[in-house]
Amino acid sequence: MPETTVSAPKSSIGIAGVLKRPEFTLLVIGQTVSQLGDRLHNMALFALVEAAAATETTALEVSKIGVATLIPTAFAPIVGALVDGWNKRMTMIGCDLFRAIAVALIPWVYLTFGYIWPVYVVAFFVGLAGVFFNAAKMALIPDLVDHEDLLPANAALNTIGRVATVTGLVGGGLLVGWAIWQRIGWQGWQAGFYIDSISYSISVLTLVGIMLLSHAAVRRKGHHHPIAESAEVVRQEVAHFRDNMRETFRLIKTHHGLRFVFLMVVVLGALAGSIYNILSAATLSVLRAGTEGLGILGGILAGGMIVGSLVVGTVGAKWDKRWMMVIGCLLMGALMVLGSAWFSYAVFLPIAFFGGAVLAPVMVSMDTLLHEWSPRRARGLVFSTRDTVLGASFVSVNLLAGVVIAALPAIADTPYAVGLFVFGLVVVLGTLGASWTQLRLDRALRRDPKE
Repeated sequence: MPETTVSAPKSSIGIAGVLKRPEFTLLVIGQTVSQLGDRLHNMALFALVEAAAATETTALEVSKIGVATLIPTAFAPIVGALVDGWNKRMTMIGCDLFRAIAVALIPWVYLTFGYIWPVYVVAFFVGLAGVFFNAAKMALIPDLVDHEDLLPANAALNTIGRVATVTGLVGGGLLVGWAIWQRIGWQGWQAGFYIDSISYSISVLTLVGIMLLSHAAVRRKGHHHPIAESAEVVRQEVAHFRDNMRETFRLIKTHHGLRFVFLMVVVLGALAGSIYNILSAATLSVLRAGTEGLGILGGILAGGMIVGSLVVGTVGAKWDKRWMMVIGCLLMGALMVLGSAWFSYAVFLPIAFFGGAVLAPVMVSMDTLLHEWSPRRARGLVFSTRDTVLGASFVSVNLLAGVVIAALPAIADTPYAVGLFVFGLVVVLGTLGASWTQLRLDRALRRDPKE
C-alpha cells in the first residue's frame, strides 16, 4: 500500500481558534467534567486499597485495580464498531449516567460484602462505560473541526483534560484524606466515591445541554440509529465483528504509518503500566506519602502534560509527529532509570512534571496520526483497537510489575527501585526497536515511494 506522506497542515487556526467553535467547546466542557470523575474514581479506589490492604500486598492490589479498570478495553473494537453507527452525544450521556449510579453504589458494595473484590467487579463495568464514552468522543472530534485543525483540537482536549486530571488527582487525594468525613460517619474513600458520582452527574447535565443546543447540527451529520434499534444494531455489528477486525488489522499491517503508531502504542502501554504500579504502590507503602501524596504526584504529572500539550499545540505543527513519539518515550524511560537511582518522593516530584511535559506530545501526536491516517468510516474501530492494544500492554505489564515487586524482596533490599530500573530499560529498548523499524521504512520509501 502506498505510504501516506506526513506533512504539516497547510493552515491551522490553533488552539484558540478551535475553542471558538461552539460544538467543539461544548464537547470540551463535557469531556473535562467527565475526566474529573475518572480521576476521582481512581483516587477513591487507591484510598480503599490503602485502608483495606496490608503493606506487603499493596503492589498486588494496585495491579488488580489496573486489571479491573483496563480489561474493558479488550471490548473496545466491538464498542468502536457499534459507536460508529450510534448517536455519539447520546452514547456519552448514557455512559456518564451509568457511571454516576455505579460509583455511588461502591461504598454499599464493599460494606455489605466486606471484601474488595466485588468493588473490582463494579470498577470493571465503570471502565467498560468509559470505553464507550471514549470511542464516541474520539469518533466525534473530526466531525467538529477541519482536517488541518485536528492537531490543535487534540492538543486542546489534552490540555484542558489535564487540568481536570490535576484537579481530580490532587483534589481527590486531599478530599479522601480530609478528617471532616469521620465526623459525619464516612471513611475518606466513601466520600471520594460519592463526590465522584456527583461529578459524573454534572457531566450528564452538561452533555444534555450540548445535545439540546446542537440538535440541528446532529441531524445534519447524517442518520443515527434510534435507541429502539439498538438491539438490532448490536446483533448486526457483532455478526460482522470478525470481518471488521480482519479489515482493521489488514489496514494496520499494510499501512506503514499505522503499523509504527501501533508499535508505539505497545511501548506506551508498557510505560504507563509499570509507572502506574510501581509508583502508586511505593507512594502508598514504602514512601509513606499516602493517598494525598499520590494525588499530588499525579497532579504534578498532569501539570507537566498541560505544558507539553500547550507547546505542541501552538508551535508543534511542523514537527515530525513520529519522532515526537520516539523521543518522548526514550526520555520517559531515561527518567524511570534516573528515578530508580534516587528513589524518594521528593525526587519524583520534579521528575513527574518533566515526564508529563514530554509525554503529552507523544499522546497528541499518536491521536493526530490516527485521525489523519484512518478512513472516516473506520475511525471508531481504529481508535478502539488502539485502546485494546494499549490496555493489553498496560494490564500485562501492570500485572508483571506487581508480581515482580512481590518477588524482589527475596533478592533485593529495594524492590521498588530495582523494578523501576528494569522496566525503564524495557521502555528504552522497546522504543529503540520501534524507531529502528521506522528508520528501515524511511530508507525503503526513499528508494521506492510506492513500496
